[in-house]
Amino acid sequence: MIDLLRFQSYLSIYENDGKAMVLDPIRKKKVIMNPEEMVRQLFLNFLIHEIQIPNKHIAVERKITVNGKPFRFDILIFNRKGTARMIVECKSYKVQLRDITGIQIAKYNLALETEYLCITNGHETLVYQIDLENQCLKKLDAFPVLK
Repeated sequence: MIDLLRFQSYLSIYENDGKAMVLDPIRKKKVIMNPEEMVRQLFLNFLIHEIQIPNKHIAVERKITVNGKPFRFDILIFNRKGTARMIVECKSYKVQLRDITGIQIAKYNLALETEYLCITNGHETLVYQIDLENQCLKKLDAFPVLK
């Protein structure tokens, strides 16, 4: 569905004290480049350059509270009105996407109430639309328009 490796050229990678760092275009700071961060940064560049989501409509690694417990989401996409439209959970390219990942993102969505859920490990990207009327998830074959 999505070839994230096409967006490698957009990454600004640095070295600091022997550690690879990448400049996050949303948080506007250098972060340590671990496997999950690599996927997150590639997906951010996909959103910015391919889907053309404005930077101001994307939030990265922010704290939320679900049932009184603190969590951090990976990526949240808003529309022009400030309504949360999609939550994205990024996993390392070494991690196979499983049901537990879906449970994790669904738990976050209890607080965020987005219409779309997205899970990616860089190799595979799964996108779902929440059908509130029928109380189910619909797997999408293409990335939705989020504007």
